[in-house]
Amino acid sequence: MRAALKACLLLPLLLWQPGFAQQAPAGEQTVARNASGYGNSPQQAVSNALVEAARQGLGVVATLDPDFRTGIYEWVVSQGIATGRQYSEPEARLPTLAAIRSYRVLDTQQLTDHLWQADIEAQLLTFQSVGEDRRHLPAIAVGSFRTGEGTFNLGVDTPAAEVRAQLRTALVNSLTQSGRVRVLDRDFSNDLQQERRLTAGSLLPEEQIRLGREMGADLMLVGEVRDFQLGRPNRSYYGTYFNQLEPVIRIHYRLIETATGEILRADTFTYRQIPGELRRRLRDADIDPEQEKDRIAEFLFPDVATDLAGNVTDTLYPVRVLAAESGQIYLSQGSGRLAVGALLTLHNLTRELQDPDTGQTIRLESPSLATLRVTQVEQDYAVAELIEGRTEAVTTDATVRKAALTAAPTGGRPMTPGSSATPIQWD
Repeated sequence: MRAALKACLLLPLLLWQPGFAQQAPAGEQTVARNASGYGNSPQQAVSNALVEAARQGLGVVATLDPDFRTGIYEWVVSQGIATGRQYSEPEARLPTLAAIRSYRVLDTQQLTDHLWQADIEAQLLTFQSVGEDRRHLPAIAVGSFRTGEGTFNLGVDTPAAEVRAQLRTALVNSLTQSGRVRVLDRDFSNDLQQERRLTAGSLLPEEQIRLGREMGADLMLVGEVRDFQLGRPNRSYYGTYFNQLEPVIRIHYRLIETATGEILRADTFTYRQIPGELRRRLRDADIDPEQEKDRIAEFLFPDVATDLAGNVTDTLYPVRVLAAESGQIYLSQGSGRLAVGALLTLHNLTRELQDPDTGQTIRLESPSLATLRVTQVEQDYAVAELIEGRTEAVTTDATVRKAALTAAPTGGRPMTPGSSATPIQWD
């Protein structure tokens, strides 16, 4: 009887496919799992065994229907003794998020009049990213940035909506290039939804597993743009304006954990750049700040986003020294975080203390031990040179931070007696 029942169970099942793992298309891989399930019928026992196999292989859980069934016997096998009682039980509404490519029933047996056991072997499809495995990195989405003004002057008057859009795009690019987080797209939702509708119409398991891998963000970056302009107001003398290339940019931002709503970091980002240095960098980017004022934003938004993204990623992954060889210092982050010519200060960990109130570990860092200048920027790393300090201070795993902005000597003509507080002496 058991053999006949097993044969009946196998008829509607997908047949075992030897060597399926080698036939899986790019982007998927299979995981084999053996599992046992219990139920008040052979079919329910097999179904529950599949849920258990998916749970073991992919770590999924079953969601329960709040509409309870009634008049169901549940039997629990404990130490070889079957006991049961009649009551309402929840129905599994979404038993698994796994795609089962194939499975076979190894054995079924009736334990009591109302309890069956099924042992199965299942092949589960799991999604495999096209690139390297980055599942250990947190996923972040760039949310809305509010503005209090209608327009901002970036050499030319720019609508606030355009400032918000360009800032979000630059932040997405910088965070993606940093390689320290997985950045989720929130700008091309319509295109993605259209592609998902095509995927949803397919019955192929490998297509369904792609659809089921849509990620939610672990972190959300939001903020408010308070100032985003060039030149400070009321900086005119006799009708002539000075320091029109002095950026005045302040952004309140928050890094929020989406699962709990907890704010991990909240701060005011201030973009600092000496007007003369900004002018030089604009010319290096082949932008004439006097004749091409409409192009200043081409440089400004990516530069602001790189600094702001650096503040965000420093919360999770500060830039560290990987190695120092032959006068070259290799740093743990590259494009999207650092730029050629950037000045960095180097700090070593002195000791770790534990906060008696919170139990958290506090890292005590040394004052600046050296100053580095970035000379080369690659996708995943950067190279710097030592311009101030001792070589012995540069140790592996030391932390580097952006150097504080200091005004360069103004130079120019020396003061004459007529322009000083000393009266002119006529001899």
